[in-house]
Amino acid sequence: MNRLTAYMTMPFLVALAPPAFLFAEDGQPSASPGRAETAADLSGDSEIASLVGLLGSPLYEERLAATRKLIALGPRARPQLEAAAAGDDFETALRAKDLLVTLDRLLFAGVDVSLAFSKSSASWEQPVDLLITMTNRSAYPARVPFEQSVIDPPAVPGASPDAEQVGRMLDIADWLKVRREPDGREIDLRVDDIAVDEEVVAAVQRRLNAKLGGILKAGQQVTVTIPAFNRGWSRYPMLDEGSYRVVLDYQPAWDDEVLLAGRAGRVVTSPASLAITRSAPATVSRGGVVSSLSLVRRGEELVASLTNSSDQTLLVNKNFGIGPPFADGRWVYHHRLDESSHEVRMLGRAAASWGDIDPGLLPAISPGDSVVLASIAIGDLQKKLHEAGADLGGPAWTIRFRYGNLTDRAWQVRQGAAMLGNPNAPALFRNPLPRNLLTTHQTSNELPGSTLAP
Repeated sequence: MNRLTAYMTMPFLVALAPPAFLFAEDGQPSASPGRAETAADLSGDSEIASLVGLLGSPLYEERLAATRKLIALGPRARPQLEAAAAGDDFETALRAKDLLVTLDRLLFAGVDVSLAFSKSSASWEQPVDLLITMTNRSAYPARVPFEQSVIDPPAVPGASPDAEQVGRMLDIADWLKVRREPDGREIDLRVDDIAVDEEVVAAVQRRLNAKLGGILKAGQQVTVTIPAFNRGWSRYPMLDEGSYRVVLDYQPAWDDEVLLAGRAGRVVTSPASLAITRSAPATVSRGGVVSSLSLVRRGEELVASLTNSSDQTLLVNKNFGIGPPFADGRWVYHHRLDESSHEVRMLGRAAASWGDIDPGLLPAISPGDSVVLASIAIGDLQKKLHEAGADLGGPAWTIRFRYGNLTDRAWQVRQGAAMLGNPNAPALFRNPLPRNLLTTHQTSNELPGSTLAP
């Protein structure tokens, strides 16, 4: 299953107010929640008018200072900015229009934000939710990054649980930082292939095309749940025993170096902590490797095994044949001197049609566990290679096992009416295939021909 991490970096171009969140002397966040409202309670209409007037100042420093303060005022400054944008002073009108665009994208204006986990401790494989509580303390509507349907849920939920989980993570992931203590190692987001589920694809596409976020009404409080934060389709895999801390840390990507250096608009929450009490097996990859293929000699047989290196349970297709929905398996001979190669293909049973697929040959493999894909008597393999013309007389040849499976939901959809919903199709294919069915092409380690000698 490929990782589509590009879908997790949404190009949100937003500008926030100067930070109300303060840092203690040790550099750690204080105990108060993140909030992006400061000057809004301190300025009257006359001061707003003065600031708007300074947008036309010939002095860059005055224009910059006015811009920063007007951003801090947020929606409260909009009426006078709209008037200036429609005015006769070209410079002031141009900058007022730019600021109005910024205000349309303003996040968390007057909003307190806090994070919490649904439980304080868990084993690595137990799903834990992240709870994000947002309270609009201001007298104005505020924009937040979640879709409006998440802020004000419909009476009847429309999306699948997987689509909801991926969508909500997309809404907020750009600003989450997850670290393991005490080394401070940052945990990267992982995403399973979205292409295998139409509803997940739709949830991603909707966020790529839609206007940023939704509106939190004045005085409104909402707690948004990110389900299975550590175990879902999109997740931060907390695989090792220890303490983990997550913060929401937003810094606008200002074009103006002065605003960027001054961290204008930065919003940081207090950390939420989670203790992982038991680590994942050592065979589970910490770097996102999904699976590995190994070839060994056991007595008078060669055995090819696949290890699930991912942090999720996988289904492995052991129905061998030619073309989907069968898996491809073959013993591959290679001669290092003349570069010749030969293959002995795994065909399983007759494997003539879709009806020959055996659901019992789609075993579920837990994270870190292995399954034998194929085995062959060394004598039988040598006989087949000899019949194919392979030179088995010297030490310069090697053998590998190659495995591939491209049968998944995307393949199933391409078959059209022959598959989904067709009562004449094999039962396995009438409904969407499991999303965790491993799709891959892999080649094992090589064994030199000398190790196959009696």
